[in-house]
Amino acid sequence: MNHQASAAPEMLRSAEAEQVSNHLLDPMFRGAVVMAPEGMGKSALAEEVLRRLEGIVTPYRIHSSPVLARIPYGALTPFMERALAGDMDSPLMVLRNIRRFFRVRAEAGDAPALLVVEDAHHLDEASSHVLVQLAMSGELRLLVLSRARSTNLQELLSLARDGLLSRLDLQPLTQQAIHRLCVRELGGTVLRASSGVLARVSGGNPLYAKALLEGARRRGELLESNGSWYLRALSPGLEPTVQDLAKRLLMSRTDAERAVLEAVALATAIPRPILTAFGDPASVQALIDEGYLAPVPEAADQLQLAQPLHTHAIRSLVPPVRSMEIRRQLMHSGGPAGGPYRDTLHAAWALDCGEAPKDTDLLQAARTANADGDSELALRLAQAVQPGPLGGRSRIEAAVAQLMLGNIADARAGLEDALAAAADAETLDLAVLASAQLAACSESAGKRLRNLARKWAEREALLQDHGSPRTDWVAAGQSVLALWARIADGDLLVPGESQATTRDLLDADTANPGRTAGQHELRALGYSLVCEAYTAAGAIQDALQAAGKAQRELELDPNSQSGVRAAVWVRRAFALLHGGNFAELEELLAGQLRAEPASLLAYGGSIGVLEGALEIHQGRFRKGLRRLKPAIGALRSRDPERLLPYAMSVAGYAAVVVDDDSPAARFAAELRGLGYSGPKGLQLAARAFAAAALAPQSSEEPPPAQVRSLAEEARALGQFAAEKDILELALAVGDLKQSKRLMDLTGFFEGGEAAALHAYAAAVAADNPERMVAAADEAVRRRKYLVAVECMGHAIRYYGAHNNLRRQRALIQQLRRRREELAGVTVAYLSPSVHQVRLTRREHEIVELLLEGAGSKDIATKFTLSQRTVEGHIYRIYVKLGISKRTELEAVYRALEAEPEAQRVP
Repeated sequence: MNHQASAAPEMLRSAEAEQVSNHLLDPMFRGAVVMAPEGMGKSALAEEVLRRLEGIVTPYRIHSSPVLARIPYGALTPFMERALAGDMDSPLMVLRNIRRFFRVRAEAGDAPALLVVEDAHHLDEASSHVLVQLAMSGELRLLVLSRARSTNLQELLSLARDGLLSRLDLQPLTQQAIHRLCVRELGGTVLRASSGVLARVSGGNPLYAKALLEGARRRGELLESNGSWYLRALSPGLEPTVQDLAKRLLMSRTDAERAVLEAVALATAIPRPILTAFGDPASVQALIDEGYLAPVPEAADQLQLAQPLHTHAIRSLVPPVRSMEIRRQLMHSGGPAGGPYRDTLHAAWALDCGEAPKDTDLLQAARTANADGDSELALRLAQAVQPGPLGGRSRIEAAVAQLMLGNIADARAGLEDALAAAADAETLDLAVLASAQLAACSESAGKRLRNLARKWAEREALLQDHGSPRTDWVAAGQSVLALWARIADGDLLVPGESQATTRDLLDADTANPGRTAGQHELRALGYSLVCEAYTAAGAIQDALQAAGKAQRELELDPNSQSGVRAAVWVRRAFALLHGGNFAELEELLAGQLRAEPASLLAYGGSIGVLEGALEIHQGRFRKGLRRLKPAIGALRSRDPERLLPYAMSVAGYAAVVVDDDSPAARFAAELRGLGYSGPKGLQLAARAFAAAALAPQSSEEPPPAQVRSLAEEARALGQFAAEKDILELALAVGDLKQSKRLMDLTGFFEGGEAAALHAYAAAVAADNPERMVAAADEAVRRRKYLVAVECMGHAIRYYGAHNNLRRQRALIQQLRRRREELAGVTVAYLSPSVHQVRLTRREHEIVELLLEGAGSKDIATKFTLSQRTVEGHIYRIYVKLGISKRTELEAVYRALEAEPEAQRVP
């Protein structure tokens, strides 16, 4: 029986351990075979199985090795205590001796024997045959752990094919399992994009993932900030543990197989006929059979190393002279693979070998590297282009790489006079795109973008004198820059280029079959800017339609910059967030976590911010804070979308809400020292969250007026998405007077989140408890869990104030019953307006003592307070909880204040 297993993240292999344990106890089977490459966790799985079967079986271990494989029955000698020298020549006598060994122990009362065969691929043929005989007889059970499909193992594997042994092929750990591995090893929260890098590079191999983790930490590539971890960079080929594993692999192969492995590692992928001509058919087939070589998914005729890390490690071990010789032989055999593999690493390999690839190949390779987010490689390839016809484009490509690396001054130097020097339309489009991206990084982005539009028009007019005009495209492109400048200025209500105008001009420019790469990318950026403007206005459907057009534009140019692609998905993500399309946003972010490692390193912080914002918008503050902390660390290194101010302020507010005393509580106070503020809408929201975080958390203090004034500022600028978030925050900090404006705003703002907020604001404005209960149902349906709890809390407070204790208790019980439906969000997060203020630490301590049966006099003695002071505390607690008797305290307190265990998962 053949079982394909997937990873279980709980104990990395807990589900597989359960499966194997059950099969070893199943009378149908004589044991189990576990197959997996080195480092996949076979030994750890066996230990877990033995732990589960402790007392049920007696384990005996067989350790096979290459040395013992040369000795007949070498692995079985520990079980032949009374064997004579001549017995080793007779398979029958060997079998009898082993049977005697286990029979003696069974007669002594030992539990049934379980033979654990480690590294079974090293078994000699004679030992393998004996184990088959023992298994078939049913005298004992086998747990066979093997790395490869060796010839000597075939007889044992035939038992699996016949159903006498179960077979489990361990699969690579999932990305989520690798994430949990990282959390366990580091003892803190980890940026999911960083664990995604480790999952991709390690190929899901837990041994390799841990080696990469330890190496990155030692080299300072894995950094810790506020108890959270993130990768700044990763040098997989330099890790000694990984190199040792690669050395061991190379030393275990024949000379011909070693040459094949080195060639594939250096070239990344090679067509099988060329690889066979380079090496020999038998070597290539052996490496395929043993799982070291595998077809490229998108090009089945080409072969690559099955384990991604082997590529990095083996490449780092090949000496330069050997590398040059392999390249010479490979080119003599027909050359390396075509397609995207040659575009980057093949070009870099050629440079390493002292060759001079064609400038066209180098330029294309640089574009592909920038598309993959590998900016350092892109910079190297672009700078290798010789001065001449392609010099202008190579400088632009190098400047794009510098921009992605955060080297703004170098990028500006590279783009100086790029427009004026553009000799053709394609180069001009690329220069405009890169210059616009550079301008957007400035605090005076609007002015710079308008100046760029003017220079573009001037250069376009000169080029048109020597070629066909591009009237429609230039009109659309100029509109994109004008809209970009307007968004950068932040005032979306002043007269200027509208998102509708830009969209229509981009739509009209459809009759151009020969668009340049720069046109595709600038059109994609244009549609994403249209998406951003519509999102700010609350027109979510129009925003998502524009985002879809931007994505389709990128699909027409597979080598579009990673920076352009990031701009597109980030704007789409915010449209989904403000529209309340939370499930779709989860899918989008999950897709981004499957990006290339270089892209994850560059944009992991952006992904983490949106993951955190997604949780915060649903009211799950603890989970949101866990996502934001490592994202903030990553953004301090790379912040291409300028999200750090927003992330810090939201994290600061979340830390205050959940009483997190980590340095996250200081985030809100650090905003002024950042040196930049981010997009206008996010800037306003950031300032509001910071004001709420820094405001006194007391019922005696009025809600912070700055939150209200920032909502008014957002409304005056047409930043309605920001106003929506700020008004929701205003209600959360107790400014219920803003409910009417929130109701009006969400009346025209599209999407599920606005619908939930509209019902909430209308119920608060009407001061109607039953409408509040209905609004809670709507909020749950829209996944606005904190809003649902706020609604229930308002209703509970209302009935308590009007002495309708029966209805109040019914709602409290309903709130308790719905805790799972509310995703663990509790009334501990409620705004001050609901029950005056969250209980203070001292009030919590007093409640716990009251629940233990202490009286006010006992409590006064414990805290060295007067009895009257304690009675005042108790009175305020009762008011906050909406109760009048001590008999009601436990039920109400546990319902409203208790933190479910699910909220404390790291």
